[in-house]
Amino acid sequence: MMNLDRKYCNNMIYLILSVLLFSVQVSAEPKLTLNVHSNTPPFEWRNTQGEESGFNIDLARYITSQLQYDIDIRRQTLAQTLYSVTNEPRQLAVIAVPAGHELNINTALPLLPTFVSAYNRRGEEKINTWEDLKGKTVAIKASSSVDMYLKKFPADFTIIPVVTNEEGFKLLVAGQVDYVVSEFYCSRRMLSIYPSVKTAGKPLLYSQFYLIMSNKDPAFVSAVNEVIKRSYDNGYFDDLLNRWMGFGKEKIELTQTREYFSKGVLITAIVSSIGLLITFYVSIVLRQKTRTLKTELEQRLKAEEEIIRVSSQFHSVLDGLPYGVCLLGNEQQLIWQNNKYPWILNLDVLKQTQSTIHLSHLIQSVFAGESSKSVEFTYKNKYWKLELHLISTEMVALFIEDYTEKVELIKTTELSTRLASLGELSAGIAHEINNPVGLITQSVNLMRDLLDDIRFDFNGSKDSVDPLLTELDYICRSVDEASNRISNIVRDLKSFAQPGFYTEFKPIDLNKVIETALRLTQNTIKRQKLVLQLNEHIPLIKADELQLQLVFVNFIQNACLAMDKPEPILTVSTGIENGDVYAIVSDNGCGMEPKTLARIREPFFTTRRNMGGTGLGLSTNNKILAEHRAQWIIHSHLGTGTEMKIVFRSL
Repeated sequence: MMNLDRKYCNNMIYLILSVLLFSVQVSAEPKLTLNVHSNTPPFEWRNTQGEESGFNIDLARYITSQLQYDIDIRRQTLAQTLYSVTNEPRQLAVIAVPAGHELNINTALPLLPTFVSAYNRRGEEKINTWEDLKGKTVAIKASSSVDMYLKKFPADFTIIPVVTNEEGFKLLVAGQVDYVVSEFYCSRRMLSIYPSVKTAGKPLLYSQFYLIMSNKDPAFVSAVNEVIKRSYDNGYFDDLLNRWMGFGKEKIELTQTREYFSKGVLITAIVSSIGLLITFYVSIVLRQKTRTLKTELEQRLKAEEEIIRVSSQFHSVLDGLPYGVCLLGNEQQLIWQNNKYPWILNLDVLKQTQSTIHLSHLIQSVFAGESSKSVEFTYKNKYWKLELHLISTEMVALFIEDYTEKVELIKTTELSTRLASLGELSAGIAHEINNPVGLITQSVNLMRDLLDDIRFDFNGSKDSVDPLLTELDYICRSVDEASNRISNIVRDLKSFAQPGFYTEFKPIDLNKVIETALRLTQNTIKRQKLVLQLNEHIPLIKADELQLQLVFVNFIQNACLAMDKPEPILTVSTGIENGDVYAIVSDNGCGMEPKTLARIREPFFTTRRNMGGTGLGLSTNNKILAEHRAQWIIHSHLGTGTEMKIVFRSL
């Protein structure tokens, strides 16, 4: 162990002495300064480790190695670079010079040709000449070959000077300039960084890269030119061009390796040790992660199996529903269907339905803002109900139901209601018909007697015949009025008894509906004091006349039955309120307590069960008024009476 420590100490001492010796040697060498004014591959740029790289850097290092100089790389603007090369000794720089342009400065042999083009954003117009840039704003690197050319040959556009070409491309992408005019090699790199930029057109200017140097030291200038000439002769310059100017690949500059073997070994050992520790730690973490992922995978597989099982059961339930269910996307494409009534999506079938269904319009209206849509129609002698419900902004659910049984039940219920009302009306109607029939019989007997008198007095004077004819004319009018009364009662009764399912909405006069209902209930209301206040100026409403007759017959009968008291008063009125038409049927009867009032719209609920009440009248009224979108308002107080107010939308 002691021997190992002694060897390690000796190696470290040797390493330190070597570094000191190298430092002394380096400090003894003369220094050459390379002025760097660009930060764009492939010529000169600073990599992510902060080291200078590129064609110019390698060329300068080659020159210093041949001349046994130390190198100092100084980064500054192009204008500062030109000043340093002009006024300080042992200064180098690489710049592009326009073709035919002469610099008042020492230059080495030309390095390589290049050209200058305009660059703009993709989709914009081409630029092939300087004239095409007239009136535009153009970013140009200060003191560059383009700047040199334009100082000699001014152009009619606005120049935005920038320190680097990359700054100009940033302004172009941001829309702060119209074009960037720059050298090809640097711009090629910018195109890969800014994909929205393209070459605007043909080259505008040809130029040449030169290695320039200070004329303060003629021997230095001569030595540099000799090194450049040798690099042409021995092929090094070609190798350098191939390394940095090769097309079709990005150049990766490796960190320059120092010649210090011991230090490199030490660093490598440290890095390797750290790498081993990191690898060991990562392996432990990965092993734990693997176990965790394996557990999660097992749980996920179990969850997926459960989801598949539940989904299968859910699909079985959906397939067993008596409804057809479809899920449709916002482009009306089918997402899922339970295979019940698949014909609902067949446009040819929908054209055959009564009340033709425009399914695409219904779906569009639901997506446009209506949360649901419902349509009833007939197909193949069956009644169907179609409903659409919005599930999300991208999906709507369609339900199709065989509605035949419900329709038949509704028909039966409505017919039962009408028959129940007819049963209550029949006794009064029979009495109403009996009165005009008796009048007709009596009038006929009188007419017979008058005819006998006319025959007896035929030879008499005209004065004796005229009173008989006047009496006969009065009797004829009485017979005619009685006959018309019977005809109206029978017509109203037949119309009221008509069964029907579909509502026929058309413009009607609400006053006429109420007058018909009053004629049908004449025998019932004649025991009450009727206060009739019909507004003759109310507008028409859109409704089914027969159904509204049933509504008001039920209201009038219920009002009459509730007034088992002296001086009963039945009030029926119509009017206009806020542009809508209303009708009121009120009584001064017994009224309703709150719990009764809360249930009167329920089917089969009645307080007159022991007196033959069915509980269908007001529930039928509720259904009919809902179909008419009418507002039914009830005010009732126990012991004071009830008011039924119905509000309809006017046309």
